[in-house]
Amino acid sequence: MRARNFFKLICISVMVLVLTSCSIFGGGSDKKKEEEKAKKESKSKASSTKKEDDSVINQELKKQYEMYNEIIQYKVKQENKLIKQSEERYKKLKEESNKKTESKSEDGADKEDKSSSKEDSDSSKQKDDQGKQ
Repeated sequence: MRARNFFKLICISVMVLVLTSCSIFGGGSDKKKEEEKAKKESKSKASSTKKEDDSVINQELKKQYEMYNEIIQYKVKQENKLIKQSEERYKKLKEESNKKTESKSEDGADKEDKSSSKEDSDSSKQKDDQGKQ
């Protein structure tokens, strides 16, 4: 009897070992295939939603990039306007300073002419005075 019980125990342990190995290595392969298909479908759905999300994100990024470029262009235009205005002011100031220096030099020339004419008149008076004596 003991041998019979021992033999039954060995058979049962072998059956358990076979069943577990089948379930681990190949048993229920249909279930695994279905699970893999479900995983792939969920991944494809997730990737399609990601693509849609990416497209929305890309559109927003493009809009923001365009706005940024417009702002930069506006700033450049404003800076160019300021540069032109400052150049014009500089030219006007330079012209005014040139006019002032010219008018001063003309006044100086007039003064020199007056002073030379005074000298001429003084020298002519002296000559007349000498001639009278």
